[in-house]
Amino acid sequence: MKLPPSVPEYFKDEEKVVKWLSQLTNKSPILVRSRLHKERDNPGINVSDAMRQYGLEPFIWTDKLTEFYSQTDAFLYELIVWNLNKRKRRMRRRIGKYLYRNLGQNLDILTVGDGLGVDSIYLTRAGHHVTYIETSVYARAFAKKIFADSDKDVNVMDDPNQIPKNSYDVVICLDVLEHVPDPHEFVKTMTSYLKPNGHFIVHAPFYQIHPSTPTHLKSNRKYSGSLRLYEQHGLKLVDGEPTWSPIALKKISGRKNGYSPFKPKLLALRLAGLYLALGRFTILPFLWVNSYQRKGRRWFKE
Repeated sequence: MKLPPSVPEYFKDEEKVVKWLSQLTNKSPILVRSRLHKERDNPGINVSDAMRQYGLEPFIWTDKLTEFYSQTDAFLYELIVWNLNKRKRRMRRRIGKYLYRNLGQNLDILTVGDGLGVDSIYLTRAGHHVTYIETSVYARAFAKKIFADSDKDVNVMDDPNQIPKNSYDVVICLDVLEHVPDPHEFVKTMTSYLKPNGHFIVHAPFYQIHPSTPTHLKSNRKYSGSLRLYEQHGLKLVDGEPTWSPIALKKISGRKNGYSPFKPKLLALRLAGLYLALGRFTILPFLWVNSYQRKGRRWFKE
């Protein structure tokens, strides 16, 4: 099977995206375009500006962040630029290939915190049954618009309490855990949604405490490079990329299911965790990531 393009066709049309954003935010197309270009040239600037307006301190959790995530439109601009980025597009393709080669098609997949719904559309077009959930009101509205404009159906779940337990073959959670106040509890909840032997695919750059990512929490840096965060909830590492972007884990029960033969790739992934663990103390070994993301940006028809 040929996998779909990593960026859907509507992301090649700046005029269409500006029009949608203008409609969703009740802002003029001129202002929307200006904010988009500002975000392209200085990633994270819209969220940083909005946090200052809300009186929020970067990298620190407060209950006010819950309202901020839900109500601000600043993440729309950040997410559009991020989803156009080469690094994000590559991650999306990696996931598509992994699922096709190892698990097949027609999987029941839950995408958690998928923002604009780009991953959900991609996975649906790859032949899977996708349920999308997102806390941001603006991002969810944007996603519903693109789902309606698509030739595939995506199930939108507005209330996390309605997510059925033990129901999904795969749960995908990208760039979410570094934002939540209790990653342990969050992973526990994600695991509960998986069927036995289901797969949890995750990317969580805990180390990325940088001006461009002001909503990443310093309190979560201690989880950088940690597999224990997942293993204590019955998840076993089964695959992944060297930079953990992403890694795949399998829900297991009992020692028998937990046993697996020695695999050099898994050893390499665990060793990579030692490098990522440096992010518990400093971002210096990972400044190349921010540089790479800037160089890897794309812009609509470019």
